[in-house]
Amino acid sequence: MQARTGFAQLGRTFAGEASGFDLRAPLSAAHVEAIEQGLAQYGVVVFRDQNLDVPQQTAFIRNFGPDRNAGFKEVAGGNPMFVDVGTVDDAGKPIPLDSARGQYLLANRLWHTDGSFLERPIRLTALLARELPPRPPPTQFADMRAAWDALPRERQAELEGLRVVHSIVRSREQMGFTAEKFDARTLKDHPSVEHPLVRTHPVNGRKSLYLASHASHIVGWPLERGRALVEELIGFATQPRFVYEHAWRLHDLVMCDDRWTMHRATPYDEPHPRKMRQAAVHETQPV
Repeated sequence: MQARTGFAQLGRTFAGEASGFDLRAPLSAAHVEAIEQGLAQYGVVVFRDQNLDVPQQTAFIRNFGPDRNAGFKEVAGGNPMFVDVGTVDDAGKPIPLDSARGQYLLANRLWHTDGSFLERPIRLTALLARELPPRPPPTQFADMRAAWDALPRERQAELEGLRVVHSIVRSREQMGFTAEKFDARTLKDHPSVEHPLVRTHPVNGRKSLYLASHASHIVGWPLERGRALVEELIGFATQPRFVYEHAWRLHDLVMCDDRWTMHRATPYDEPHPRKMRQAAVHETQPV
């Protein structure tokens, strides 16, 4: 039986720690709704001590919508529902940084919103710490709702209505993984898409920037001018006052609302394995 649940704030402007949830067990509709409301309020929610196996993590993420089929040959693992983010492969062998998979995963060090390069982008991401080194590298999250609120009204008025081109190639090329290194099927199945620069959250009605390293340029603007605006806004939204840095514990499950947060991995080059398993759900309609 699930215990009484609640949330306590962790970061300056957002991020919360959940209590009373056992994600290994089936969740009631009330618990699913509580998590949805917690994500709408905090953006990032930390669940401690959640040692989920594959069926349990699968059942958990399916409470929140259509699960994401990873679909990328570049990071393919044993289960297409998950993306295993770490330093070793399924067999426990180190992933060489100069391999296709290693180069592809390096782009996780850029500020990004998962799946913004999809027509129906990722809505929620859940990342499970399966194995950690003695000194786990933190993951950083940025509050794009607080960043929006901090912009002058005149600046907000200039940004509303703009649309942004997002592309998986744009994020990877910044780390040297250029278009010709992609599997042809990946490029065919993932053409560039457009999304609004400013989104309104359907639960609480609050506005936020919608940015990612996948964001290439502004629709209708010259490429370099649009790219400069994207870079300017990402820099603004990732100031320390808007950032929560998560210090990982083994079996933490960290869930984020991709509609108004960004995140990034921090560098880790030590020999001890680090294994994280990501599951996610899509929006049901284009943004």
